[in-house]
Amino acid sequence: MKDEIIRQSDLKKILATYNAQPAFAAALQRIEDDYQLLQALGRYIHFNSIFGGGVANLAGEMAARQDLFRDPAENSAALADRSVEVAADIFSAAVDEFGAGGRSRRGTHRTLAQATLKASGEFLGFDAQKLDGVANLNDATLTAISRAHAGYGLNRTLSEGDLFRALGFHIGSELLADEEFRLLDEFLRQRHPELVRSLESRQVRLNGASHPAYLWIHIHVSVEADHAASALAGANQALRFYAGGCGRAQIKEWIMEGFVEFISAQREFMAGLI
Repeated sequence: MKDEIIRQSDLKKILATYNAQPAFAAALQRIEDDYQLLQALGRYIHFNSIFGGGVANLAGEMAARQDLFRDPAENSAALADRSVEVAADIFSAAVDEFGAGGRSRRGTHRTLAQATLKASGEFLGFDAQKLDGVANLNDATLTAISRAHAGYGLNRTLSEGDLFRALGFHIGSELLADEEFRLLDEFLRQRHPELVRSLESRQVRLNGASHPAYLWIHIHVSVEADHAASALAGANQALRFYAGGCGRAQIKEWIMEGFVEFISAQREFMAGLI
């Protein structure tokens, strides 16, 4: 069973090998003025906007594969599929990304991020007309977005290898996001405390509703650890219930390949953030 489980220690070993976690910290330290601060924030927000759709798509791909995830302990074939159980641990992150259900639901993470960007721009002296010129998307951001599309397997038919690599990509996105938002929050509080105080006290009008200007960052400081834990749980559920023709060692290898691919994409993006 040892090779059929992905442990936190497996992930930490890879993170240490690729020196992944300091990449965002180094990018933040390159920020020299308000223009670059807003530029970095805009690019980071746009890069993050891709992941809600990627997570939802991956959960759907997993849930649809009843042939691939089955419980060997269940005697009835009609009761044995566990694809939705695997997908549930992935979809939990999408629920947060798209907001709670109901007519009184809170804003999506995309809207909350836009509220943060809008309020930050106004505080730093960049109105809506100037904002697009500052928060422009450079080649590094566009390349990272393309790699995120590929990593999550968007807009294409997925082989088994593609599916499990996408699962590993998802684990990487959640695990590194937990560290990134903590670093972003710490950086802003230490280097730009007046901006943080302004954002924490402001409501921004977007899409017909008011949204707290710092909520996007505040939420992610706490939820990403839960998302990372759920992603890892989903991967181990996938390994447990896998019923295809490949060995579980191969499945784990594919998952870890996807994890490394996210680290590579993230590092390239951060290197070109400013």
